[in-house]
Order: sequence, then structure tokens, then C-alpha cells
Amino acid sequence: MNEKVAVIGGGQMGSQIAALAAMAGYKTNLYDENKENLEYRYKFVEENIKNLIDKKIYSEDKLDSYKKNLELNYSLEDVIVGKSFVIEAVVERFDVKLKIFKQISKLMNEDVVMATNSSFIQASEISKHCDHPERFINMHFFYPPIRMDLIEISHPTDVLKEVLERTKTLSENMGRSVVVLKKETPGFIVNRMLAALVDEAYDLYDEGIADFEDIDLAIKKGLNHPLGPFELSDYSGLDIHYYAKLKKFEESGDPNDEPKKFLKDKVINGDLGVKTGKGFYEYKKD
Repeated sequence: MNEKVAVIGGGQMGSQIAALAAMAGYKTNLYDENKENLEYRYKFVEENIKNLIDKKIYSEDKLDSYKKNLELNYSLEDVIVGKSFVIEAVVERFDVKLKIFKQISKLMNEDVVMATNSSFIQASEISKHCDHPERFINMHFFYPPIRMDLIEISHPTDVLKEVLERTKTLSENMGRSVVVLKKETPGFIVNRMLAALVDEAYDLYDEGIADFEDIDLAIKKGLNHPLGPFELSDYSGLDIHYYAKLKKFEESGDPNDEPKKFLKDKVINGDLGVKTGKGFYEYKKD
């Protein structure tokens, strides 16, 4: 099936997910209500593609496909018209994602796949509140999508086989390695395993046992990891870690699940990591 793709959310993740679809030859529309941000992201991703072409990671025709197949939209209703595959890539907050899907699921026909690029929220948590729950699925991309070679696919038990197969096909055509979970779990494979490492690192820092720089150094040198847990948090987004912990705490009531104060303070201050130019470390802002 020649999918027509809509990506909802024009931030760092959404803009690059849309680029992957466009470079794979799919007619793709990217939506964000912030026109200035969307146009900026379009140009930023274009420059990144050029850089990857210079490094021989992408062929030159990928830039042509990006320009030819990607269109920007500023209306949520307009972006989904005539689409067969919708990927949501907004902030990692259940209420925000649910509002979008409740709105668009009423407008979609029975052939459309509705995918959420969530890091911890399971598709079944959203689909049970929406129309066509059997057409919901998780496509978990990794930042930055145009560089990271993995998509985790997770799905509710009642998902249609055709929806799963189309999602696998789209992911593979984007040039990404694909893993399919047999059942849903918060955080999927990668984030569930990394969460244990990050939680322990946060405890060490919160207890005053070591500075975060030394914890990162110890993990990189002692375990040969390319990034320490605090660097990793910055790259994935401190808001993602915060809201994932907050959701778990609200469900369990266990004080051990409550987000650390230092993490909450950074999110309140807007220091979310690489995407804002500052998290635990400082970065050159995009």
C-alpha cells in the first residue's frame, strides 16, 4: 500500500520523523500550530540532511525526496485529510496525546493507522478512549530519528494484523531496524532497561554520593557506555523522564516513584536537555 503520511507535531522528533517518511518516497504532511517553529524545523532538518550527505550517510537523492514529498500544514483538520497513516509526535504527556487522538479518530476512516511516538505511554491507554481502537499502535523512534537506526513497535492485543504489517513495512522502508514487542510494557525494551540505570544514577546524585559529571564518567569508563545516564537524560529529554516518573507515581502512590526535586525544577525552568540547549549540561542550541 502506498501510504500517505501525516505527522502531528513539528518539534525535533516530529520534523525528523516526517523527513524519514518523505525521504522514503512517501507523500508526507507535517503539522504544527506554530508556523514559525515549523518553518525553522524544516530548514534545520534540510541542513542536517545535507550534512549527512556530505558524510556519505545518505545519498544525494534523499534531499530531493525530502523537498519533493514533504508539505507543511498549520491546521490539524487539514493535515489528516486523505491520509492513510498518522504519526503523533507531540510532548510526552498523556492528556495532550489523548486530546489529539480523540479529535482526529472521529475524523479518520476505517483504513487509517494511528501511531503514537511515545517513549513510555502505551497505545492501549489512548486507544480505549477513542474511535477505532483496533487501529492504534506505538512507533517509538529514537532521537535523533534521521540518525538513530531503530524503531520499536508495540501494540494493543486487539490491533488488526494489517495495521501491524503496514507499520512494519513503513518502518523498514524508512531504512530503520525494527523490533516488535509481543506485549505492551511501559518504556518498551530500551527505555525500560535504561530507566533502571537512570533511576540508580539519580539516587546516587540525590543522596550526595557523587556529582553527576563523575557518575557519567564512571559509567562511560567502567561500563564502556558511549553516554553517561545524565547525558542520556539530556538527549532523550528531561521532560520525558519527568512525566514518565510522575505517571508511575500517580499510579502507584509509592514515594520511591516520585520524580526527584532536581528533575522537577529543571522541567519547570524549561531546562529539558539538548532540545532546549541546557539540561544537566549546556549545549549549543539548534
